[in-house]
Amino acid sequence: MRLPSPVTAVLLDLDGTIVDSGPGIVITVSQTLAELGLPAMDPQRLELMVGPPLPWSLEHVAGVPAARVQEAVTVYRRHYADGAMLEAPLFPGVRALVTDLSASGIPLALATSKPERYARQILDHAGLTEHFTAVCGALEDGPSSVKSVVVERALAALRAQSADTSGVVHVGDRIHDVEGAAVHGVPCVVVTWGYGATDDLSAAAATVGEPEDLRRLLGVSAPVAR
Repeated sequence: MRLPSPVTAVLLDLDGTIVDSGPGIVITVSQTLAELGLPAMDPQRLELMVGPPLPWSLEHVAGVPAARVQEAVTVYRRHYADGAMLEAPLFPGVRALVTDLSASGIPLALATSKPERYARQILDHAGLTEHFTAVCGALEDGPSSVKSVVVERALAALRAQSADTSGVVHVGDRIHDVEGAAVHGVPCVVVTWGYGATDDLSAAAATVGEPEDLRRLLGVSAPVAR
């Protein structure tokens, strides 16, 4: 799938794209498994949980039995909200990237499988909320946390604000971003500073290794304002 020219709107993933939420997620999952009396997992394996919907990750990555996934989600949310949620620094160069994209007039929408209430708190904590036309995440666990559903909601939110989505691009770091965007015919640019190193990303429209590369790819060749 080719990138549009020009790019008229951008959907941005959160975990692994804007913020490095990996350490906080890994710690929280480890706490959750311990509280439930389930076997501990290798922290490196638990990094695979960064990005995909939580219920799916708990079962397929962390090894939580299907019958206990909802219980695990509840325990995880409690630990995560206690402080680990905000232990998610911005990746280097991302603040300037978001600021410059916004200043260039390109509408931005956050499109994350993380619960929307948490995503808003993280953006507020980072001081980035004002740069987003829309913030969309999971409204609850289940179908609303699937990436294709989140992308659909983000597109609708942009259109409701009269944004031109004819040249929209999604930016993420995992195969779930590529596949979720493709459902709606949206090309996905994958950033390699995130957590998708083991994913098959061959269907991505492009991959970039630095925020500066992404800025140029999206048509903002130099910082617009600070």
